[in-house]
Amino acid sequence: MEGQDEKTVPNRTVFDQKCVTCGTWMQRSATATKKGVKLVTYSCPECGLSYTAEE
Repeated sequence: MEGQDEKTVPNRTVFDQKCVTCGTWMQRSATATKKGVKLVTYSCPECGLSYTAEE
């Protein structure tokens, strides 16, 4: 997000929740593409549900 400090963490309460399928807490991992787009992947270690969102 433009104009934000590196130390500031965006509010991700919509995403950092329990898995809708099985109720296990989702794991979060962040990566950056070659073009500088930050991608956040959320995955459930229990049932395997995963999705990626742009940060």
